[in-house]
Amino acid sequence: MQTGNIHLLIVEDNRGFREEFGYKNIETASSVAEATQKLNESFDVIISDMRMEQDDSGFTIVERVKELNISSVVIILTANDTVTDCRNALKMGAWDYMSKNIYGNVFEPLHQSIQEAIAYFNRWGNVQNEQWIDENRENLENNYWGQYIAVINRTVIDAADSREILEKQIDERKLRRFLTTFRKIGDFRPIAELIKLPESPTLEYKSTLQWDVRQERKNEDLRLSVLKTIAAFLNCDGGTLIIGVEDNGNIFGLEKDLSLLSKKNVDQFEQTIINLICDRIGASFTQLVKIRFENLEGKDVCAVDVRKSAKRAFMKGKEKLEFYIRAGNTSKSLEVPDIYDYM
Repeated sequence: MQTGNIHLLIVEDNRGFREEFGYKNIETASSVAEATQKLNESFDVIISDMRMEQDDSGFTIVERVKELNISSVVIILTANDTVTDCRNALKMGAWDYMSKNIYGNVFEPLHQSIQEAIAYFNRWGNVQNEQWIDENRENLENNYWGQYIAVINRTVIDAADSREILEKQIDERKLRRFLTTFRKIGDFRPIAELIKLPESPTLEYKSTLQWDVRQERKNEDLRLSVLKTIAAFLNCDGGTLIIGVEDNGNIFGLEKDLSLLSKKNVDQFEQTIINLICDRIGASFTQLVKIRFENLEGKDVCAVDVRKSAKRAFMKGKEKLEFYIRAGNTSKSLEVPDIYDYM
């Protein structure tokens, strides 16, 4: 955020004084009532007089901002400065408390205070938003896992699959970036890094989804192998299944699998996996699954990231419901007595 982008709200009943400000994006109000009506808009900085003709107080502006969980920076500006008022303003959460009676042009230290606020938020972001995200992480993961979210005033106002798309959406809505905290919910390691690791309780490789490498034809039974791993991840600590990579880390790619689809692209491949999860495990579990792709050595590779489920996931096998857990780097089927003990 730069000076020219800052949106200011100036609550000041002295019209001549308001004209001293040289910022481009300025809204003005001459009373607390008028300012309160404008707080629905997004302002980066609010500069409020302490004493106005209608006996309004700048403290009221600070209180309104706090009540509405607004992230704007509030600077109190007054010709009747006292140590007590200064102390109270800062305790209430004002960014700064400044006297109009200082020697020289008061706009210069006021401008400096705004610049310091810009520098602080550019470096550290909005602490209130960050704390709110951390406090509500579980709920956010349930609703936005694998996505980027934009938070203003402790509220998710938009989400997207990439930060670039999300920033574009925010710009189109003309929302204030200065007030916005961007955060990715769920951190995924690049596939290129994962394939350097051996299989483990939370990582498994599959060469294909349904292409039989040995018989060189479609084999739908292979789908069950993929679903077993997904179900096991759901029932344990989650994990990542990579399709298109052999056990030894060699890249096989998705070309053969894509050739079996009506639309030979990764979008159709993703939809195929989602449909299989819905049919064989349950539609409610799809919110715990994130599918992504990378191109490695000129070949498409798929990663299926799975979160641990709060409820048990059973898979529809060929003849019965089956229950899987991770046992080392494999997915193990449990019989009824073992399922009972496990639960």
